[in-house]
Amino acid sequence: MAFAVAGVTAVFSTAPAAAQGTVAQRQGCEGDAFKFCSNYIPFVHQIENCLYRNMRNLTPACRIQMQGGTPQPRRRR
Repeated sequence: MAFAVAGVTAVFSTAPAAAQGTVAQRQGCEGDAFKFCSNYIPFVHQIENCLYRNMRNLTPACRIQMQGGTPQPRRRR
């Protein structure tokens, strides 16, 4: 289990500079990474791709982090 946590943590700590992991990203997406992408641990890029493929199913906190860390404004209908 500790190996899996290290793999998920690596997703957000070894990414390129533009998408470097922060504490907020790890906290926001760790549960979703285990829920949707555990079969890709410890492969960082595969976990990232999996999270993007599951964007609609992610928790709001993780979705915000995957979209760059800022909430997207809601569109008026």
